[in-house]
Amino acid sequence: MSKENKKLEDFIKKDNQPPVETAGDSKKSGGGSEESHNKNKDTNEYENSSTICDCYHKIRREYQEELRHRGITPPECGHCIEYLCKGVSAGTASTYNGPLRMFIEYLHEQGVCISSTEYIHVRDFFESQNERQLAESTLGVYKSSIKGVLTRYEAENEQFPVVSWKVANNIDPSNYGGNTTFEREPLSDKEIELLLRAANDFRNKIMMLTGIETGARDEATRSIKISDVKLEESIIELKNTKYGRKYTLPLTDGLTALLEHWIEDIRSSYIQGEDNQYLFPSRHGGKMSDGTYREIVDTAAEKAGIQEEVAKIQLSEGQKEVLNTDKDYRVKKRVDIHTLRHTFSRLLKENDISKDVRTYALDHTPDVTDGYGTDEEASRKEIRDKFEGVDVSRL
Repeated sequence: MSKENKKLEDFIKKDNQPPVETAGDSKKSGGGSEESHNKNKDTNEYENSSTICDCYHKIRREYQEELRHRGITPPECGHCIEYLCKGVSAGTASTYNGPLRMFIEYLHEQGVCISSTEYIHVRDFFESQNERQLAESTLGVYKSSIKGVLTRYEAENEQFPVVSWKVANNIDPSNYGGNTTFEREPLSDKEIELLLRAANDFRNKIMMLTGIETGARDEATRSIKISDVKLEESIIELKNTKYGRKYTLPLTDGLTALLEHWIEDIRSSYIQGEDNQYLFPSRHGGKMSDGTYREIVDTAAEKAGIQEEVAKIQLSEGQKEVLNTDKDYRVKKRVDIHTLRHTFSRLLKENDISKDVRTYALDHTPDVTDGYGTDEEASRKEIRDKFEGVDVSRL
């Protein structure tokens, strides 16, 4: 056995132990998917809520299963529900859902529905966000989601796109953003080592390592299926849940070996006798919830001593109600799932991966990085030839 293989085997053995419940998992009880617990509630519970949108109850009933599939509690607006279920991908729906809930709550306080929204309502909503000191990028998401649902409503009702056009051309997020933005820093090599060592079982360790070596987004990582991993070819297919497409990346030798050991020898202890298709399944069956994955990263970062608060965003009373929290602030922390993606970007640069190929590896859209359209096969070859990934022998 080579020295390198011996180090890899030692790393595997250290975490080849019965799975330990994480704080995120232990909050759930009984069988079934972590994301399916809400299904046990009365399916007509929302019928008791009051809403200004006269088509809300009808459309919510119509899209009830799709809403469950997408894992979102939508705004009390039928037009928004149709947009989130039919107008955008599941990943984008998850991103846009929160901003649209805030927007609809604001409109309803004014006695206004999407069908009667005017530009002044949108402008006043953004002005009302000033006190929250939101990041410009966050307000950009607010603008995109609001413009999207208004555009869809105008098109379906054959209206001239006056409101959506004014929103697109007159709402500038930089005019409403606060000064609480922060530059997300990637993890250093030492911090990667500390984070992965702090993970409390093999699933959590290899899941974070996959995030660091592929840059996959939150939902994309949780959505990886066994069939997406081709061990013989050392490749993995990932979903760009933000824009609804797929792309393929090569796997490093170390990650391939660890995934093989996980799939063939350990993963079955998490499945509880069911036919689970996900690479990183929930201990309660089905797909892991976003809250559990966030807590896995946060818990490991805290244990590793590399976690810290970097910003506080004030919440209004209405926003606290929407978010179901009694906290006055939403805290942003230095190490989160997106930090793993930034770390992947750093590693690509340090391995001399060209800008066009980094664009491919991170699956950015054309307006994020110039040069989109690089040959996929050539990009994968450059990554395979140059990208070394994480030195697992140090863990």
